[in-house]
Amino acid sequence: MVWVDAGGCGIVALAAASAIRHARRRDPLGADEGYLWYGVQQVLKGRWPHRDFKSYEPGRYLWSALFARGFGAGLSSLRRAVHLFFAIGLGAALLALRARGLDWPSIALAAFALSAIAHPQHKLFEHAWLLLAWSSCAWLLWAQSAPAWACEGAVLGLSLLFGFNLFLYASAGMALALAIAAPTGMLPFAAWRMEALAIGASTGLLPMACMALSPGFARMFYRRRIGSVIARGESNLSLPRPWPWRASPAQLQGLDPAHRRAFQWTFLLLPGLPAVAIALVAWRALPPAVDAPALLAAAALGLAAFHHAASRADPSHIVQSLAPTCVLLLLGLAPFAPMGFVPVAALMLWLAWPSWHRARPGDFERRRVGGCEIDVPNAQARLFDAVAKECDAGSPRNGLFAAPAYPALYAALAMESPVYDTFCLYPASDAAQAGMIEGIERAPVRVAIVSDAPVDGREELRFSRTHPRVWAHLHANFDGNRREDIDADVVVFVRPGDAAP
Repeated sequence: MVWVDAGGCGIVALAAASAIRHARRRDPLGADEGYLWYGVQQVLKGRWPHRDFKSYEPGRYLWSALFARGFGAGLSSLRRAVHLFFAIGLGAALLALRARGLDWPSIALAAFALSAIAHPQHKLFEHAWLLLAWSSCAWLLWAQSAPAWACEGAVLGLSLLFGFNLFLYASAGMALALAIAAPTGMLPFAAWRMEALAIGASTGLLPMACMALSPGFARMFYRRRIGSVIARGESNLSLPRPWPWRASPAQLQGLDPAHRRAFQWTFLLLPGLPAVAIALVAWRALPPAVDAPALLAAAALGLAAFHHAASRADPSHIVQSLAPTCVLLLLGLAPFAPMGFVPVAALMLWLAWPSWHRARPGDFERRRVGGCEIDVPNAQARLFDAVAKECDAGSPRNGLFAAPAYPALYAALAMESPVYDTFCLYPASDAAQAGMIEGIERAPVRVAIVSDAPVDGREELRFSRTHPRVWAHLHANFDGNRREDIDADVVVFVRPGDAAP
């Protein structure tokens, strides 16, 4: 029966992941997805994330590169790989819900709700790991067996391979869940459980430990993921937090008024609903029909994952943090399933709809990029054309420098970045700027595309201020022209004597 349920949940998860992939097969190529795609191309050439190029954690590149070995290194292959990984996380969550007695119509509605908020598609690793973390923690609280504890440890350890923040969220969520479960009598302490957890964690951490033995990897991982965060005092470019009692901040202004208010209340719901659920579990005030262990696992993880939304409170990061809260809503309405799941599924789809829907098709044009037809914003299309024109004049594969956030250019044009940092939004040290200049000259770079726009409207985050030495070097050694047809803040630098005919 377990295998039948596992197979059924896997089929539902694959169908849901395939449906959302098909729905957004024409989605534009953004900077973050280009960052992932470029990294996959680098891994296929034998280079290592963190050590050889600025990157996310290695797991998502290794997974996508393994997929690319069989299906090609294009954008279409990348999108298939990330959706397949999401299907794994979704399947685990559906199996956990099925194990608690939900019927198949309820499982289908739960898959619909959790898939609707699986956006953006290059961040499906985040969605998948939150669902995996909840499933394993819920199983631990239900089964209280050695395999359950070992599985939870393996999920914790392996999550580090895909995201340092995911490792922290899963670990903090588990620790909070255990801290609440122990005094309530839900989970009496036993030493063997810690042993099983340690064995599982050691197994899950093994791939990352092997990578740490690669020369230079551990140093760059610490510098990128720990040292730089401590030095900046923030893990992401922060934005005003959209609490509902405040005026709607700038990052929500692109939404219609109803969605602006909805995202403000959702931002409050992300920590508020888990806190209420934890209090009800601690006070043993839940109705008997509600599954307390599953609810506690989702609430604890949701409270930990709220950091992701708070670190950069735009619609994308809010939606990326929403999976545990969605699970909480489903669990709370489980006694009324399947009809009780209908409003949750409808609410999740409506909330995420601005991410799926583009209201002004005239702002895009159809282009073939990376082996698939996508809708490219007009400004990005003009940028691609400008770069292709300049680089067609005999430029070497590493003859383009694009900054601060144009990794999609490198990926789409199959070019090599001459510098380590392809997403250079933060102020750089003198040493980092000297290294960037050295890379520009060593290549040697013929064409540089640089946007000097204020990032998030912050003047101090213009490239000319975050990288003043590089900016001065480009002006001293290249002919720069502003491209009004692309963006008034974009400057195209061409080395003298290398202009395209």
